Amino acid sequence: MQDPPNVPVFPVAQTRFGRMFTLRGDTVVGRSLHVYGEFAGDEVDSILALVRPADHVVDAGANIGFHALALARTVGPEGQVTAIEPQRYCFQLLSANLTLNQLTQVLPIRAALGDRPGRCSVPRHSPLDRHNAGATQVRAAGEDGDEVALITLDSLGLSRCDLIKIDTEGFEDRVVEGGRQTLLTCRPALYIEVHDRDKLVSLVGTLKPMGYGLTLHHTQFFREGNPKGRQDRIFAPNVGGSALIALAEGRTLPEGLPGRLQPIA
Repeated sequence: MQDPPNVPVFPVAQTRFGRMFTLRGDTVVGRSLHVYGEFAGDEVDSILALVRPADHVVDAGANIGFHALALARTVGPEGQVTAIEPQRYCFQLLSANLTLNQLTQVLPIRAALGDRPGRCSVPRHSPLDRHNAGATQVRAAGEDGDEVALITLDSLGLSRCDLIKIDTEGFEDRVVEGGRQTLLTCRPALYIEVHDRDKLVSLVGTLKPMGYGLTLHHTQFFREGNPKGRQDRIFAPNVGGSALIALAEGRTLPEGLPGRLQPIA
């Protein structure tokens, strides 16, 4: 059955960090924003604990901008957020959500991140069809989808970088490899989504020799203290994310992070 014509293609959700256009067909991020007013709240709070006012941060895999809004509110007008997203409709809504909330400290870039510059293909999901936009994977150039630029973190030429959040659906280790100079020069904290053991091993093998201390962080998508106070669960029990927190020598984990922490020796 088709939705009635008065249902918007891009409905607006009232979220913890501001109003946001969402993808109507997105069954994960978009749905969570409407139901709970947030997505992966414990993860977001943990990332924000690594950030201070006036910091410069990179959001790699920004989707429609929930993390970017949270980071922008935290770094404030004196800070800077570079938000990178390759998907067509996600990038359009990312840009719209920044404008809707008047967050001029955020620079949106439509591109994919990897270990070398080039071109790649990104699937184009209809905003109306049921899908998980956050699970879209980049493909080789020439395959079906939109062709977009493939860039590296180092190509951004950042003179300052305090934190990098990376959620690039299997490209995380390549993103780190393409940012070696940035990591060595700026020594940012890293919050990296981990999707399988092989990627974790690759990331550890790159970051430990660079002097980073590493901790695995496990969180759930649902939390009882969500902004809307909803206790009904749209996610199965224990569904959530795992991430690698990487801190340069001399930095320690903030106290009281939600979720489960697992140091890597």
